[in-house]
Amino acid sequence: MAQADTLLVDFGALCAALGASSVGGPLSAAESALLSSGECSSPDTERIRERILSGADPLGDRIITARSAADRRTIGQVFTPATLVDEMVAWVSVQHPNRVVDCGCGSGRFALAAARANPRSQVLAVDLDPVSTLACRANAAVLGLHNVSVHNEDFVRLQLSPVDGLTAFIGNPPYVRHHHIPADLKAWARSNANELGWSRWSGLAGLHAIFFMAVVSKSVPGDIGCLLTSSEWLDVNYGRAMRDALLNGAGGRSVHILHPEARAFDDAMVTASIMCFQRGHEASSIRLQSARTPDDLHDIGRKGRLVSRSRLEAAASWTELLAPRKRAPEGFLPLGDFVRVSRGAVTGGNDFFLLPETAVQRLGLAKHCIPAITRAREVLGANGRVESSQASRYLLAVSRNDVDASNPLADYINARGSDVRDGYVCRSRTPWYSVPLKRPPIVATYMGRGRPAFALNPDRMPIVNVVHGLYPKVELDDDQLLGLVNFLNSSDRLGSSGRTYQGGLRKYEPGEMERLLVPSPDMLRDWTGLDS
Repeated sequence: MAQADTLLVDFGALCAALGASSVGGPLSAAESALLSSGECSSPDTERIRERILSGADPLGDRIITARSAADRRTIGQVFTPATLVDEMVAWVSVQHPNRVVDCGCGSGRFALAAARANPRSQVLAVDLDPVSTLACRANAAVLGLHNVSVHNEDFVRLQLSPVDGLTAFIGNPPYVRHHHIPADLKAWARSNANELGWSRWSGLAGLHAIFFMAVVSKSVPGDIGCLLTSSEWLDVNYGRAMRDALLNGAGGRSVHILHPEARAFDDAMVTASIMCFQRGHEASSIRLQSARTPDDLHDIGRKGRLVSRSRLEAAASWTELLAPRKRAPEGFLPLGDFVRVSRGAVTGGNDFFLLPETAVQRLGLAKHCIPAITRAREVLGANGRVESSQASRYLLAVSRNDVDASNPLADYINARGSDVRDGYVCRSRTPWYSVPLKRPPIVATYMGRGRPAFALNPDRMPIVNVVHGLYPKVELDDDQLLGLVNFLNSSDRLGSSGRTYQGGLRKYEPGEMERLLVPSPDMLRDWTGLDS
């Protein structure tokens, strides 16, 4: 911690030496504290100034170096490469906005580029992190950009005054998963969704989705937006509200998805997408593009193919609309027509709920723990059939009636439970220590660099959220279950389905797995003789 504090002191003093207090408007209390925290001890202030003038971002680079990847993930801080910044600013600039708002400015890469490209426009750079806003101020001061105002506050809560002409919203909103979003912000999102008429808002939405909603709510008809986000909203259930909004009111114009194997960010394994929209535009069609490299994003808004509103409304996944249409083989159906795919149980504290056999015996919990599938490798190495004898850990499986004031279970829950009972998952469960037992007949891995693996689960071991469970909606006998597993494990049957993240990591959400084409139940027995 002392080292981190020293870095912040030096950074604030460096920003002061570069003139951070001279531009951007009034400083926040947090910014002032950092600026006045010490004398600049950096011997290379002039070299940094020269690098800023040459178009580099040494202050942003210092933030990345000073903060661990884990710390930056907590606040969703990922800095955008210049190639993407330039293309997005170019799309915004040709529409001659009177005001540009960088929502989540970081060190100011979007705001500064927009200020240079639109010298007559008012540019607002907004970020909750005072270290970032100081960097943005210092960069603007060195570059002599006095049309930039900097606001160290939460963009979602920002009050924008009316302005003559068009406002453009641009930026790379923070990517923070829903588990780490404060309850009051989730409540704001639900309330605001109702005001906007968004009927499908989900509590599973990440912070980038909330920022998109905030942009829509702060804009007026004619205003434009160009946001860089993770592309998962194109395919997952929580993204339905965003997709509906682009078709109704938000005015979707184009979506550009960067190929997963292209590294959009040096320090984040995420597939990037750029969405362009204009509030109030009637989206009879939206242009979709799959870009193999950032260079393919030149002149965004004109690239890609137009996809009709009717196809967009009917599609469960917009990414799939980019793939060539394929006709299903005769007798084949989407898996979801007769099988439901669901995630395993989320325990809320694996170290507490999942125990090795030695710990079960030592703590006297044998009658309260059952073998469970707790690791993906148990399925990967099962050769199509996972047995309870292969379980590496046991799941604490109890109900309210199992806990007696003096038994070993009560001793365990009372002694160690305080560490987990107030967590996000446990505090919403009654009783908090009773994990749902999900016992599917078939299990499947859902994330990896290769294809998913499927296995029969004849002992109906409960699963946690390292695998998916497959639950037949119709009665399937043992031969049909075996045939389904054999088919799904056979080579070259899944193609490029699923969602591929940057670096080649492929993930199957339950809905994506349900869209796999498989033999109909009547045909499954034809696959029982295969080696899975």
